[in-house]
Amino acid sequence: MQGIISNFKTKRDFAQAIDRFFTVTLPEIAESLTSRINDNFQMFNHASSS
Repeated sequence: MQGIISNFKTKRDFAQAIDRFFTVTLPEIAESLTSRINDNFQMFNHASSS
């Protein structure tokens, strides 16, 4: 996460980018996401550590 945040000059710039994603970008792409997101989760067994 540190690498991502360091791409912004200030924490405020980072916060504004996150806010812009949720208020502008997400509403614009929401319709295209509905066909990609579902509740068909897969359960995986953990590999043994031996």
